[in-house]
Amino acid sequence: MVLAPPDPVPAGWLDRYGWRINREKVKTLAARTQAETAFLCGCVENEEEVLDLFDLVVCLVIDDETLRQRLLSRTTIAFGKHPEELAASLGHNAQVEPAYRRLGATIIDGCRPLEEVVEAARRLAGGQPPVTRRTDVPGRGA
Repeated sequence: MVLAPPDPVPAGWLDRYGWRINREKVKTLAARTQAETAFLCGCVENEEEVLDLFDLVVCLVIDDETLRQRLLSRTTIAFGKHPEELAASLGHNAQVEPAYRRLGATIIDGCRPLEEVVEAARRLAGGQPPVTRRTDVPGRGA
């Protein structure tokens, strides 16, 4: 088990390793937060193994240019700045929206201002429809 990727990842590393979620830890979180709203964020290779533990699945979707800009300009971690990492992230990005639509997830436009994205997620968690919808993005359909 690898807890964090090397920085930067060596050539081929991303083809041999992946991010996975621990079902037991998600079950513990779900049990601990039954009376409140909890958000578990991220994208992992085995997420379909834990979807039954969630009341709602939301997918934040961004275009490739936004993803590229965010990865290259962030200061919290370096992952995504190396060409192989950036290419893998962009390749994955093309698959995100269709995959989550197949799972029945609600799609939120993550290119919107942060306050709008947060409000859309809060509304969904409260059982209300989001004001921000993916179809609002020029040049991208639902």
